[in-house]
Amino acid sequence: MATIQQLAYGLLVPAVNGETPQGALFDNLDTGQWAQLFRLMRQNNVVALTAASVAQLGEQVPRSIKMPWLMEREKAASRYRMQADVEHDIKALMQEHGIKCMTLKGTHLSRYYPTPECREFGDLDLYFFDRQADADRLMADEHGVAISNDAHHHTKYVYRGVTVESHYNFVNVHTPRSNRRYEQLLKSLAPSPTFELLFMLRHVAVHFAASRITLRDLTDWHLATRQLEGSVDWDTVRKAAKDFGMAPFADALTSIVSRRFNHEIPLRFAPENDIAEKVEHDMLFGSPQSEEYPANGWGRLSWKLRRYRANRWKQRLVFNDSPLSLLLTSLGSHSRNPHSILHKI
Repeated sequence: MATIQQLAYGLLVPAVNGETPQGALFDNLDTGQWAQLFRLMRQNNVVALTAASVAQLGEQVPRSIKMPWLMEREKAASRYRMQADVEHDIKALMQEHGIKCMTLKGTHLSRYYPTPECREFGDLDLYFFDRQADADRLMADEHGVAISNDAHHHTKYVYRGVTVESHYNFVNVHTPRSNRRYEQLLKSLAPSPTFELLFMLRHVAVHFAASRITLRDLTDWHLATRQLEGSVDWDTVRKAAKDFGMAPFADALTSIVSRRFNHEIPLRFAPENDIAEKVEHDMLFGSPQSEEYPANGWGRLSWKLRRYRANRWKQRLVFNDSPLSLLLTSLGSHSRNPHSILHKI
């Protein structure tokens, strides 16, 4: 019988490639096993994407599982349309006032998907090329939005039901220390395909080191690199990955994409990556430290400290900052914004 990992990719890869899933792989699954698979896909933020495979499997999928799964696709499509409309409105307003605007992550990455509205995402992330304060002021004056300054490297507001993050920087320049140099590199390259991959790599790497990434992040990396491969300066990407300590992590991502999607990305640093399997398991299933945090504030702080310690192996794959520097800059960043201490991330 196939493992749940094989079943997960048996749904994901055909959905990404526009193919029919192998029905034999899912023979004899009972309702409980389908429910487990549904939970795994939801935890990995690809339940809407894999709905295409579920629909093609027909009566092999119990109706009690199939209907909620297909409903997730409809909900994702509705959220996508709402966010795309808000993105269009904000960009049109900024253009009227001569403010450049770039979308990061989310709807920007969805354009690489066979069905963009099936790429699940949260907030709308925007960057205004050093005119972030002007952009916020314009939104407040024109639409009466309330601007929140609770986060480290962006403000936040809600417009037409969509949460918008208005970024000061591409990365959090307060932690780790190396992000200050990385920010300058990104600014020198933006906008370009090389910038896009370097921004994406750092964003995913930081999330991996701090908590967890998911199959959605792996799919993003596969689809973006496939689309942009011919227009990227791979020498610059490779140099940055080495210079900033991300080569082991980038190599692991490349190895997983090669094995699962049969896509060779020109970003290999070693013939064999013995850490890729560990990275993939953490991505798919998380760890005790990545499970839901306690509701109690101080219990949550204790949980975050345990998670930080447990994730040191990840930090070594992502940063070449010293462990002491990582700890001190993290504490310094939180001290600038004490409210963030009890946030999940």
